[in-house]
Amino acid sequence: MSHSRRRFLKTTAVAVAGASLFDFNELMAAPPLVRLDVGPLTAGSPALKSYAKAITAMQALPTTNPLSWAYQAAIHGTTLSGSHPAWNTCQHGTPYFWSWHRMYLYWFERIIRKMSNDPTFALPYWNYEASTERYLPVPFRDAASSLYTSHRGAGWNAGTSFLSSSAVATSGFMPVIPYFTAQGNCEGTPHGAVHVSIGGWMGSVPTAAQDPIFYLHHANIDRWWNLWLKQGGGRSNPLSDAAWKTTKFLFFDENGAQQWMTGCDVLRAALQLNYTYQGEGTQVNQYCLKVLPWWVFEKEWLIEWPPIKLPPGPDPGPIEINVREQRKRLLTVANDANTDVTLELEGVEADKQPSVFWEVYVGLPKGKAPSSESAHYVGNIALFGHGVRDEHQHGGFKPAEFSFKVDRALQNALAQDESGKLDLTFVARGAETKGGTRELVRNDANLSVGKARLAARRLKKT
Repeated sequence: MSHSRRRFLKTTAVAVAGASLFDFNELMAAPPLVRLDVGPLTAGSPALKSYAKAITAMQALPTTNPLSWAYQAAIHGTTLSGSHPAWNTCQHGTPYFWSWHRMYLYWFERIIRKMSNDPTFALPYWNYEASTERYLPVPFRDAASSLYTSHRGAGWNAGTSFLSSSAVATSGFMPVIPYFTAQGNCEGTPHGAVHVSIGGWMGSVPTAAQDPIFYLHHANIDRWWNLWLKQGGGRSNPLSDAAWKTTKFLFFDENGAQQWMTGCDVLRAALQLNYTYQGEGTQVNQYCLKVLPWWVFEKEWLIEWPPIKLPPGPDPGPIEINVREQRKRLLTVANDANTDVTLELEGVEADKQPSVFWEVYVGLPKGKAPSSESAHYVGNIALFGHGVRDEHQHGGFKPAEFSFKVDRALQNALAQDESGKLDLTFVARGAETKGGTRELVRNDANLSVGKARLAARRLKKT
C-alpha cells in the first residue's frame, strides 16, 4: 500500500506525541508560522501591532482569568497573594529549563492569537547577539504603547543602556555537547545575564514575565536550543532520561482550558508546535521512541581554591592559589587536544536576587583591565532564580553550578607568569551606556562559591 508523505508525517506525529494536544489536520494544512527577528520591526509591523493589541485586551481581564496578562505572568512567577493552578511553576536550575519555557511560550503565543484576533501571529525574538540589537527594541520604549513598562532599569526606556557583549555571549554553551551542561550554561548566559542587566521587573523571577520584552527574550533562548542541537557532533535532547521525557507541566490554551505537556511534546518545534525562526533553516527532528548513546564526563580534579565570598560593595581583589607543584601537569592537560580543562564552580548561591552578573577571569595579569575580549575571560556567573535564597524556589532551594572551558586562559596564564600563582578574578557587570562606558555597578548581594576547582574533562559515550 502506498501512503503520501503528508499522511505518513501525520500518523507518525500522532503516534509519538499523542493525538489530544494538537490539531494535526490544521498543522499539516499550512507551513509553520515564522517567529521574526524583532530588530527590523517597527510599531506598525503586524506582529508587534497584534502583540500590543492582545496585551491591552489581556490586561483588562481579571487576575483570576487564565487568559489575563497577570495570570499568564503568574505562571512564571508572581508576588500576588493566593494560589491558582500553574502559578509559580517556572523551571530554573532544573533539568526542564529549556523544555518548560518552550511549553510556556507555545501556549502564551496561542493566547495572543486569540486575544489579538490574529491567527497568523508568531512571537518575535530579540536577537541581541547581533551588535545592532543590544538596545531595547524601539517599539518597547514608547510610553503610549502596551509594549512599554516603566519598571525597567535606568537608561533602558531612554535608549541609553544596552547589553554588554559578555551578557549575550553564546560561547559558554554552544560548543558544549552534553545536553544538561549546555542548557545550564545557557540559563546563566545569556539568559540570566540579560535579565539582571535590564533590571526592574525583568530582574526578578516573580515579576519578570510582566514585562512584554520577557517573551521575546525567551523566544531567543528557545531559538538557541534549536541552533545548539543543529550543530550535531553528538548533541541530542536527553532521550534516555525518563523523567525529562514524561514529567508533566500545566498550562492553559486560548479558551482557558487546562493543558498538560511533557518534554516529548516539544522536541520538534515545526512539526509539533507549528513554528520556526527566521533564518533558522531546517530543524533537527528527534523522537522519544529513539534512544541515542548518552555522553558522560570522565573528570580528573587538578586544583582547588578555598571557598569564595563576594560580599556587597566593590569587587574583591584576585583570589590566588599556588600551583607551583601542579604547573607541569596543568600545562600538559591544557595543551591536550582531547581534553578540556574546565573551571567548575559549585555551591554558588546568593542571599537575594543580585542586580549584577559577574565576569570570571582566570590568570588575569595584575594591572590589566578586565575585558570580555581578553584571553583570560572564561564566562559569567549569572543568577536568576536558581541559586537565590529569597526567590520562589519550586521544589526547594538548590545552589547553582557553572562550568567554564578555560584551556586558552590557563595556557596564557601559565605562559605569562612563572611565579606559581594562579588568580581567579570576579568583576561585577550590568548594562552598558552610550559612549562605550559601563555603568558603575556594585554587587548588592552576598554571593558565595562553595567550591572552585579546575578539572581535566574528557567525553565518552555510554
